[in-house]
Amino acid sequence: MWNSVRDSRGSPKPMRIVVVGEKGTGKSSLIMAAARNTFNPNIAFLLPYTNLPSEFFPDRIPATVIDTSSRLEDKGKVVKEVKQADAIVLTFAFDRPETLDRLSDHWLPLFRQLEVRVPIIVAGYTVDINGACDQISIEQITSPMMQQYREVETSIQWSAQRLNEAKKVLYYAQKAVIHPVGPVFNQETNSLKPRCIAALKRIFILSDHNKDGTLSDAELNKLQVKCFDVPLVPSEIKQMKKEMQVKCPQGVDEEEELTLYGFLFLNTRFIEEARIQTVWTILRKFGYNNDLRLADDLIPYSSIKRQADQSVELTNVAIEFLWEVYEFFDHDSDNKLEPHEMGYLFETAPESPWNEAPYKEASEETKGGGVSFEVFLSLWSLMTLIDPARTLEYLMYIRFPYDLSSAVRVTRKRVLDRKEKKSERKVVQCFVFGPKNAGKSALLNQFIGRSYDDDSNNNNGSTDERYAVNIVKESVRIASTDKTLVLKEIRIQEDGSMLSNEPLAGCDVAIFIYDSSDESSWNRTIDLLAEAATTAKDSGYVFPCLMVAAKTDLDSFPMAIQETTRVTQDIGLDAPIPISSKLGDFDNLFRKILTAAEHPHLNIPEIESKKKKSRKLIVKKSLLAVSIGTAALIAGIATFCLYAARKQS
Repeated sequence: MWNSVRDSRGSPKPMRIVVVGEKGTGKSSLIMAAARNTFNPNIAFLLPYTNLPSEFFPDRIPATVIDTSSRLEDKGKVVKEVKQADAIVLTFAFDRPETLDRLSDHWLPLFRQLEVRVPIIVAGYTVDINGACDQISIEQITSPMMQQYREVETSIQWSAQRLNEAKKVLYYAQKAVIHPVGPVFNQETNSLKPRCIAALKRIFILSDHNKDGTLSDAELNKLQVKCFDVPLVPSEIKQMKKEMQVKCPQGVDEEEELTLYGFLFLNTRFIEEARIQTVWTILRKFGYNNDLRLADDLIPYSSIKRQADQSVELTNVAIEFLWEVYEFFDHDSDNKLEPHEMGYLFETAPESPWNEAPYKEASEETKGGGVSFEVFLSLWSLMTLIDPARTLEYLMYIRFPYDLSSAVRVTRKRVLDRKEKKSERKVVQCFVFGPKNAGKSALLNQFIGRSYDDDSNNNNGSTDERYAVNIVKESVRIASTDKTLVLKEIRIQEDGSMLSNEPLAGCDVAIFIYDSSDESSWNRTIDLLAEAATTAKDSGYVFPCLMVAAKTDLDSFPMAIQETTRVTQDIGLDAPIPISSKLGDFDNLFRKILTAAEHPHLNIPEIESKKKKSRKLIVKKSLLAVSIGTAALIAGIATFCLYAARKQS
């Protein structure tokens, strides 16, 4: 919303309107005619920036109009101005058809190549003072171009005899920025776009105060006053309904109240009658921006302000609301929200929040794509954890009836949890580390009820983040003590090491998974543990760590149990937890992860900080010693490790 864009002094920021076109098409004359209401055909080569005050425009927003050169050697300057433009005026001359052709052959393709996505107004300049050009309307000659280039909002003809039209060109340019057609209306089908329909549906429902599915005269009038500060005259309402019954019979019901269909029809008519500002006034009043999303200033960011080791969770108020919403849209009460039912739920949102990564493929689904309430709540919890502002935004779309700040809570800092020796977080984020082919993706698949060998979202060797989320229940029914577990598969580099910018502060507990049949997998996992634990200790955000021995259905590498047990003991961790994706039964692992998160002061690796190379050498010597069976050497190195770590702490 441009009205909310301000400079450092709090004044409305001037809109940049750039005038572009071939030589002799009236660029400078247009600016002069609009700004000074005079026509001068003999203007200097290039006008300086022309600042027009807010009083110049009906929407009370100032503008800076920028003249551009037509010389080839100045193309770089033109490109720079165009990239910074809020709107573009593209000029041609009626008496020079080649300048019109250049719009489609050069300028518009250039703007697309530069990925300039701003409204464009075409201004046709004529020097014919006898009106001969009036026999051919500008709409006729620009229509094919506008069909091909939808970014062209409108075309206007002006001349020395039409100075007011010059002002109109700049007014339409500004209007196209403030009230753009593109986001709300499909000009090919002459219909509202899906996001606009979703926004208007939400506005209709919010305005339907008695929840009977229609707008009464009183409700319609209340909406009118809210948006335009002027009440409707009863005769206007009566005339509107009379026309509606003829042109859109579904628009009013038997009691002559406005239906949703009628409300959408009315807004379509506004656009068709060039009254798009009416539609945008309604949308703006309910908080929508040019992308037809609710504006940032509606989100209470103070309620989700947090430190790096804090997280955001849903409150009981939000959970109860989501349960009511789920029940309402679960029409057959089978605890399974089908895709079409989910579509109804989010029909007042720009789109479903979970259609793309990281939410897509992050939860358990039925064969038909339905989700249980547990999964539904898990997805909301995941979104709240990694993007709480998005949660608040979507709660508004589905009409959360309370203060938004009551929907979320910020957890206590993990450093305080460690001091208190307990954590009461209801959503636990577990980072899953491990080398390629260790079984990370298989573990995440099993956690959300998929086959261990489902490679549709396999992340081995990828730098893309992948999540899996579910509620770990203590009984069949959801209880207040149940917790949501989020598994995050950590991105790795080609050499198997962790990406250096991984935000470890968000980790509540980490598991390090290795292929128990492959000694090299174990060695690489120890390196990952060392890297992660050292980085965490240096940053001050340490977390519990668990070792997980995967693929236990295969034969272990020689001395595996003795070696892995000894090394984990040396650094103060529990012995590796055995799992097998083929054999299943992961509940024990998931509960141990939650238990470790509940006791954040335990299972912290006793590894020296800021001496990575030295520490790695010690670990590798320990591994070598175990492999050759030299127990005395192991004991000596272990004692040194513990002594050094304790001395460091």
